[in-house]
Amino acid sequence: MKISVTKISTYKDCPRKYWYLYTLYLQTPKSEGFYFGSAVHEGLERYYLGKDPLEGVKQALFGKKESLKEEAKEGIDLHKLYSEAKRIFQMYPKQAPYFEPLLVEHFFEVELVHPETQERLPAMFVGKMDLITTTCEIVDHKTASGSDNGFWDAKNELQANGYSYAYLKMFDKLPKKFIFNNIIKGNTRREPRMEHKILKPQLGDVCMFFDQCKYVLDAILRGETKDYPNKSHCRFCQFKDICPYSK
Repeated sequence: MKISVTKISTYKDCPRKYWYLYTLYLQTPKSEGFYFGSAVHEGLERYYLGKDPLEGVKQALFGKKESLKEEAKEGIDLHKLYSEAKRIFQMYPKQAPYFEPLLVEHFFEVELVHPETQERLPAMFVGKMDLITTTCEIVDHKTASGSDNGFWDAKNELQANGYSYAYLKMFDKLPKKFIFNNIIKGNTRREPRMEHKILKPQLGDVCMFFDQCKYVLDAILRGETKDYPNKSHCRFCQFKDICPYSK
């Protein structure tokens, strides 16, 4: 079995949502925010590979999609999103800190072994790091419409700890920093800008991540998904229109 930060986060949000996504494999198109974020990610990948970022943006926005989950919801103005992304990449080289890339958009697959007790879980931990620098930092790009208000802190901490665990398995040491490279898209009254949030996960943090993996994996293997809804997340769920528990 393979487990990821997204799977863990989804299960913690709502086990039934996990069932829809990873047992039934139901697909839904992306919201504007997620679709735009994916396009900016494509641009940043090309930027750190020394290529034209806007070509990546164009491909992400207008290119052929292989599945419904890659498409944008109906009614989203893709040309408007391209204009917003173009403004970001006009600003980015001037404001971005210098990250010397070691690995860009790096896929990883590592065993889940407790760093201290050596307990082993029957799953592989998989994911993709946006950027690993030559100075031993992990950089994760985020896009948002405004400044960080703390709403995503728990999910961001889970990601930072999880990716730091993977880094430990890959390089036999913890990263020096985990940097959230937050890109705030502009509007008619303000220009795009950047904000950074830096975490420094320690050994205890990656051990805690292992414990979270164990908890979620054990629950999934016991079958605690379909009939274990978390109704507090219904209003955020893309399956609320078909889920009987959201009514």
